[in-house]
Amino acid sequence: MKILLLLSLLSDFHLIFSTQGFGELRKFGGTLKRRSAMGKISIESDIFQWGKVRLVLYGFENIWMGRDVGLIQLDPQEADYLLGGGWKVIKEKKWYGIFLDHTCYHKIDTLVDRSLYWNKLKFVYSNRNLNFQTNPSSLYYRLELGSYLRHEKIPWLTVGNPNQFDFLLDLFYAHPLSNTVMPFLDLSFYSGLTLEYNLTPEIEANWGLLLKGLSNEGMLYLGFRPLDRKGYREAEGVLYLGSKVKF
Repeated sequence: MKILLLLSLLSDFHLIFSTQGFGELRKFGGTLKRRSAMGKISIESDIFQWGKVRLVLYGFENIWMGRDVGLIQLDPQEADYLLGGGWKVIKEKKWYGIFLDHTCYHKIDTLVDRSLYWNKLKFVYSNRNLNFQTNPSSLYYRLELGSYLRHEKIPWLTVGNPNQFDFLLDLFYAHPLSNTVMPFLDLSFYSGLTLEYNLTPEIEANWGLLLKGLSNEGMLYLGFRPLDRKGYREAEGVLYLGSKVKF
């Protein structure tokens, strides 16, 4: 009986290794010394599935490039990385999950004025699966609710970030212009809530063209942050051009 029960449980277990990611480059306007350009590589993989539950591992690496002396516009000055993982449950065309993020921010070849890293537990609810190409005329959303881990006897859990909670809502819509070209709008609303109950908001808007290829898709866009008060990696009021390719 125990063997039959074990075989029944294992019949719902499948290795997946379903992986997607993207490369992104942004070039900022204006004269901010540390905001000349940003390059990013992000990857996410569903490792295995048991019934409707999946184990997910993911991460990204950002390189922020600033303006140096003279004509130098792409001087690497800051680097960020995130490693995370957790569990998600798929229900029809939607999914939800709980994840743990470890995020760390660094400066390159310069004096470090403060350490900045944290561990955060977050809940995510979304109807967008980045393993599939974008379905035109569909409104995609992603909602995140996060709680920063802190303990008086473990001071290294969160350092340099005043937030205790945060919230993110991302909305994405693409309109079909043809089978391969789709204008899109991507809106992001974020805010942290600090230990002193202050908000740290950010609003970001990207609009441009989504280009569908035979196996995946890319984007060319113009972006702007009308509000950016996070307290790190700010770029308020600066226009930027971006390109993004999924793989």
